[in-house]
Amino acid sequence: MSIEFRFAATNEYPRISAFLDEFWAKNHIYVRKPELFEWTFRRPGYWDPGQYSFSLAEDNGELVGILGGIPYDLNFQGSRRRGVWIVNFAVRPDYRKGAAALRLLSTFRNPSFPVVIASGLNEATVAIYKVLRGQVLPEPPRHVAVLPPAVDRLAALISYAHPDWHASRADALACFFEWPALPPPPTLPGRQLPPAWDEVDWPRIAAHTVGACRDLDYLTWRYLRHPCFSYRILTVPEGPHTGLLIWRLETASRIVNGQRVDVDTIGRIVEFLPASPANATHLLAALQADLEQAGALGADFYNYDGACRQAFNDVLFRCTSQHPDGHDVPTRLQPIDPGSGMLNAIFADPDLPSCDLSPTCPWYWTKSDSDQDRPN
Repeated sequence: MSIEFRFAATNEYPRISAFLDEFWAKNHIYVRKPELFEWTFRRPGYWDPGQYSFSLAEDNGELVGILGGIPYDLNFQGSRRRGVWIVNFAVRPDYRKGAAALRLLSTFRNPSFPVVIASGLNEATVAIYKVLRGQVLPEPPRHVAVLPPAVDRLAALISYAHPDWHASRADALACFFEWPALPPPPTLPGRQLPPAWDEVDWPRIAAHTVGACRDLDYLTWRYLRHPCFSYRILTVPEGPHTGLLIWRLETASRIVNGQRVDVDTIGRIVEFLPASPANATHLLAALQADLEQAGALGADFYNYDGACRQAFNDVLFRCTSQHPDGHDVPTRLQPIDPGSGMLNAIFADPDLPSCDLSPTCPWYWTKSDSDQDRPN
């Protein structure tokens, strides 16, 4: 057995797709949507144009393992360094006892990427990151809010995920996340990325946060050029600055007689970058109006960043950790299942601050990072 490791050429999608379908997840979205695979692993300017940022393990030309990488610029309180999100880490079962998995992971753990982040791990793969001395992180806090007329709809989603629960338990959990109405923002919200973002707003945010560099280049690639999802932009000005919120409408479905049936919609917030605490409230008020207009039952948001979490708490957009059953609100919605956790691990330079659940945590890290904002 002599395993070789290399990055995939851009004509190798069919064999990668077949491996994903057999050994990662049947009919995974990267199998259903080749354009999403192309967008994810061929970001212009961040990789050799003749390759995917996708590593292969081969034994005599036979594919036995895969690991995707999404390169990006990491912001460290105003300075930049290279980072990579690693995804789709899969080794064929008959090769899992050797060193193939560790060596495959090492294809992205090199001096080119001083920060390597793995998101959405399962319990089985966590051990690998511990062996390699990666830091396994606490799950990112998740905030959930349901519009008052839709409390019964959230209770229904919870019941679909937990059919063994008594209805009163699902009702009580849904009621906990009821979101009171906010006064409307002082001005009509904008619907486009602020043209002066890179000069006026991003430097101010970058100076006190750690995470993917959210400049206009990144925001345009990640949201405006996404091949599958339609993201919605909300902006509210405050003096020379502009607060930014980006979200999309997620459809919840369930399996009925072997078929997926759509049952409801919810908002998924993927960016929340206010200009001030007051501006944060204005942005969320604008979101309330948009959610009502779209017919969504409410919204959710993931982030480690302490300031973001405080802004949500201030308007009673509640964290799931505040309720004993909070982590049982389903997050996987296509189709609905009870899984809700998002385990993450990181290999990083020692000078980076800790990513934790403290009120001062500077890590700005949402569900859109590492392509976690996609259907299961």
